[in-house]
Amino acid sequence: MLGPGTVEDVVRVLSSLVSLPSYVALGTLPRDRVALVSDKEGFRSLWLLDPSSRELRRLVDEPISFASRARSWVSRIVYGVDVAKGAELHKLFALDIDTGEKVEIDAPPARVLGLAHDDKSIAFTASTRSGVHLYLAKWDGSCEKLADINAIASVTDVNERYIAGFGILRGDPRSYELFFYDLRAGELRVYTPKPGSVNQGPILRGSLALFESNFEGRNRLYEYSIENGELRKVSFKHGDYDSFDPVSHRFYDYVGDSVYCVAMKNGRTRLFVDGKEIPTPRGCIAGFPAFLSDGSVVLTVSSLVKPPHVIRVSPDGSTEVLVENEIPKDVRDRIGEVRFVKYRSFDGLEIPMYVVESRSSPKPGRGVVYIHGGPWFEVADEWRVLIAALAACGYHVLAPNYRGSTGYGEEFRRLIIGDPGGGDLEDIVYAKKWGVENGLVKEGEVCSIGYSYGGYATLLALGKKPEEWKCGVAGAAVADWEEMYELSDAVFRKFIETLFAGKRELFSERSPITYVDKVKAPLCIIQPQNDSRTPLKPVLRYVSKLLELGKTFELHVAPDMGHVIRTMDDAVKILLPALLFLKRYLG
Repeated sequence: MLGPGTVEDVVRVLSSLVSLPSYVALGTLPRDRVALVSDKEGFRSLWLLDPSSRELRRLVDEPISFASRARSWVSRIVYGVDVAKGAELHKLFALDIDTGEKVEIDAPPARVLGLAHDDKSIAFTASTRSGVHLYLAKWDGSCEKLADINAIASVTDVNERYIAGFGILRGDPRSYELFFYDLRAGELRVYTPKPGSVNQGPILRGSLALFESNFEGRNRLYEYSIENGELRKVSFKHGDYDSFDPVSHRFYDYVGDSVYCVAMKNGRTRLFVDGKEIPTPRGCIAGFPAFLSDGSVVLTVSSLVKPPHVIRVSPDGSTEVLVENEIPKDVRDRIGEVRFVKYRSFDGLEIPMYVVESRSSPKPGRGVVYIHGGPWFEVADEWRVLIAALAACGYHVLAPNYRGSTGYGEEFRRLIIGDPGGGDLEDIVYAKKWGVENGLVKEGEVCSIGYSYGGYATLLALGKKPEEWKCGVAGAAVADWEEMYELSDAVFRKFIETLFAGKRELFSERSPITYVDKVKAPLCIIQPQNDSRTPLKPVLRYVSKLLELGKTFELHVAPDMGHVIRTMDDAVKILLPALLFLKRYLG
C-alpha cells in the first residue's frame, strides 16, 4: 500500500499539487484567439492562447484579481488589480491585446462586483463603505458614476444602449431581480417576471436580455424584450437539453443564431448548443466557452482528480488537448474513488455530497469533512487542490453540499437564509455520521476543515459539537458576526443582512466566539493579514480567549495576503500549515 509517509512527504505532495496551474477561459477574441486567466507562472495573470499553434503568451506582468469576459469582435480585455495588499480594493485597467497598450480607468479603488465591456465602453458595479455604485468607463480611461444602487448587484453585460445586471434589488433576501440601465435616457429600471423569484445573469443581444429564472419552478432560460416587455421561454431545436433536465446554468450566450449553455446537475456540467449536447469530459467546464470560426469550441475543464486543462472539441465531437496538466503518477495513485452520494440529515432533508477516498488509508480510516465556503457555493466535480492533497496525504474526504449550497435548486439554496450555523451545521455533522455508518471513516478519527464560510462552520462545529471532532482547521473564518458587521464595507454588510434575513438578534447566538469555552479538540487557525471579508481582528479576539482558557491551538497569520488566494505562494501559506497540523493530530 502506498503511504503518505513523513512530514517531508507531505511537503513534497503539496508542492507537486500546488505547482499545477489553473486555467479559466474568458472566451474568444478576434482572429480565433482565446483569452485565459492562469497562474501558470506562479501568480494569477492574463494569458493569450493560439489554438492552432498551442502557443501560450502572458499578457500582463502583474498579478490580477479578475478579468472581463472576452468578446469575439473586441481586441481588448479589462482586468482588475488589488492595490491594497489583498484587501480587495481594485483598480481597473484596459488592455489592447494587439498593441499591449494599457490604460488605467479613472475610478477610485473599490471592491468591484461585476464587470463587462463591449467595443465602446466598460460597465461595472463597485462597493465602497458608503454604498454600491454603477459606473461607465471609456477605453481612454475616463469614467463616470451613473447611479447609486446600494444593494448587492453585479453587472453582467453592456452594449451601445443598455447596461444589464442583477442583484437583491427589492429588499427580499430570497429573491434576485434584473436591472437595466438605459444609456440614452439615463434611467435605471428593475425587472422581475414574478415577485420573490430568482433571476440572474442577463446577457444582451440588442434590446433582448437572455437570463436564468426560476419563476416557473425550475431554473430555465428566458428572453426578455427591454423595449416592449415581452417575455418568452427559450426553446431548443434538439432534445438533449430537456433530457438532461439541468438544475442550474453556469453560463449561456448566443452563438450565431442559437443559444448555448453550460448546464449543471449533481455537480457536473454539460455543454449544449440549441439543445444539442456537445461531448465534454466528465467533470466541470470553468469560465466561458470559446467558439471558433470553424465550428469547434475551446474549453477549460477539470474534475476532482484531474487538474484544469484546455481542450478543443471539433464539430464531429472529437477532442484535442491543447494544454495538458497531469498529477504526478505517484501522487495520483494515492487518490482513490470519487463518488457522488446523497444522505438524510437530522430533519430528513436529502443532502448531496462528494466523497473522495484515499488509497493510503484503510476503510474505515482517518477522515476529513471538507466544508466549502460561500455559503452560496458548492463542491462540484472540479479541481480543488486541498481535496486532492487531503486524499493524497491519507485522508478520506467527505465534502457535503449542506443546505444553502448552490447547484441544487433555489429552494435548497434559500434554506440557509435566516439560519446560518443552524441546519447547515447539522448537515455537516450528519456527513460525518454517513462516513462512519458506511464504513469509510472511523469514529474519533475525523477532522473538520474549511475556508471562509467553511472556516466559520469549523469554529462553530468545534464549539457547538465538540464531541464529534478529533481536531479542526479553520481558514479565513468568521469568529464574531457582530464585530465583522461593524468592520465590513457596504456590500458585506448587505451580505450579512441577507444571510441572516435581517435577524441581528441571531448574530451572537451563531458566532463561534460565544462557544469558545466549549472547544475540546485542537484547533489550527489560519488567517490572512489583510482579509477585508473576514477580518483578522475578531479572530485575534477569539484566539485570545482560547489562550485564556488553556485550549490547544495554533495560529498562522498569512502576511500581506487577503481573502482570495491569488498566487501559488498564497496557496502554500494556507495549505501547508493545515496539512502539517493534520499530520500532527490526525496522523
